[in-house]
Amino acid sequence: MSAKEPLRVAVVGLRIHAGGLEPEGNHGLIKSFHAQEDVEVVAYSEWDADEASALASLARHDPEARIFDNLCELFDWDGFDAAVVMLPPDEATRAAMRLAEAGKHMFIEKQAARTAPELEPVCQLVKERDLVVQIGYPWPRHPVAEEIRRCLDAGVLGKLLAMEARLVTVQVGPGLREPDHWMYRRETEGGGILHMEGGHWLTLFQMFAQARVRSVTALCSRRTDEIQEGVEDAATVALEYENGVHACLHMGYLLSGAGPRNDTFMAVRGQLGAATWGPVGDGLLTVYSAAPEWQAAPERSFNMPVTPRAVYADQFGYEYVADFVRAAREGGKPVVSIDDAHHLLQIFDAAYESSRTGRRVDIQ
Repeated sequence: MSAKEPLRVAVVGLRIHAGGLEPEGNHGLIKSFHAQEDVEVVAYSEWDADEASALASLARHDPEARIFDNLCELFDWDGFDAAVVMLPPDEATRAAMRLAEAGKHMFIEKQAARTAPELEPVCQLVKERDLVVQIGYPWPRHPVAEEIRRCLDAGVLGKLLAMEARLVTVQVGPGLREPDHWMYRRETEGGGILHMEGGHWLTLFQMFAQARVRSVTALCSRRTDEIQEGVEDAATVALEYENGVHACLHMGYLLSGAGPRNDTFMAVRGQLGAATWGPVGDGLLTVYSAAPEWQAAPERSFNMPVTPRAVYADQFGYEYVADFVRAAREGGKPVVSIDDAHHLLQIFDAAYESSRTGRRVDIQ
């Protein structure tokens, strides 16, 4: 592709964070890619009958694009360079394998698979074909996350010692999170709240620790009667990183729906200070430091609100997609690669094994 040619993108699936092209609402990944100056969305494909109306709406709003209700027919057409995959993990892995075989770059909305072994053949083929694959974890582009990384790089926090994060959100149940949705079923998602949401937090942990996880100790439990048996709605995970950093992640579908829908927090602690972010997603960061240059004001607060934009995850979500587009066009490294996604799945698999056996599990 020449520098002047747009990246031709096909949408594969409309099941998660896809949104639509209506001017108001539905600000999903489809709008994120349409907003990129050097991208042309050339096709939409979806074969689930429940998404037929969404597919028809896209056809009305984007009449020049090709419409496919059969994935095989999309693969028979070679008019695209990259794909945005927005499918349940059990289907995303199969689609990603076909796309990799066809030599297509991919943006895959989480998760790319149910387990690490399921994703390994895709990782190998992506490496062999020298493809760019980025996974849908945009939090590293949030301005607060970037500021925490800058504090670590500048030595404001000193040697990193430990991290913790919390996400407690509404329960799985009728009128809250429908229990029969694919997100809350082992056969489609692969696990419970840790599997569905934990990657966001673990991606930030890796960004701050600059290391991979070495061992996992976890409790993963079913605490209510609505979520499927064998799928956790509460998880507490202790992590040891290869550089010795400790981390703790607590997650739960535990709130009744009365009051706030989310209870979130993150802390990064070093030998000279700490950075706290809560609620995560907002722009308020508090930093404490005993570094000499901070003696006059050892506690400082930063208000770093996210710039609104009519795409998925506002301005930082737009920038995350722009990172993928740039990497696909120029051959750069994705922010969160398919190998990173494989490591996240290794952590999930180890957490479930640890919870089941009552032992700490090492990751090879």
